[in-house]
Amino acid sequence: MYNKKSKIKTVPENYSTVTPWIISKSTEKLIEFLKNAFNAIEVPNSVIKNENGIVIHAVVKIGDSMLLLFDSRKGWVPTPGFLNLYVEDIEKSHEKALAFGGTSVTDITKLWFGEKVCRILDPFGNLWWINERIEEFDFTNPDEAQKRASAPDAIENISYIQKSLDEAINAQKQFFQKK
Repeated sequence: MYNKKSKIKTVPENYSTVTPWIISKSTEKLIEFLKNAFNAIEVPNSVIKNENGIVIHAVVKIGDSMLLLFDSRKGWVPTPGFLNLYVEDIEKSHEKALAFGGTSVTDITKLWFGEKVCRILDPFGNLWWINERIEEFDFTNPDEAQKRASAPDAIENISYIQKSLDEAINAQKQFFQKK
């Protein structure tokens, strides 16, 4: 029994206020992909299975973020995740994700506000935005933001990532229709 007088933290240690869940056909295989592609660390003793061997709870940590996982059930509709991941080396992360079964749906693209971005569809149908910050940008400076955002290459790159997002969502839709 716990001491009712002590204050329990609203958010557990190492978690953030919002923590995503990913539901997949195989949490165990997804964890292996996440370990290999994104250096995820499985939280010890976090994998809980029910009497049928179905994973009903698992936790991995990627960088400073926790990710909750569990297996989908027969008859459930697909519930893919849309996740944004910041990395130190986008080229390396992109290559690793592809090497372990991901599909590139947006090429690495430099954006006007100081980030490079790409997208991959993982082998479980989740769409990952992979980002590398390459410079600090002050969004509170409207003149500089307007100048950068209106440059021809900025317009072209934003247009490309928006077009590729549509293609990525359609690729994700096709992924689940094949399953």
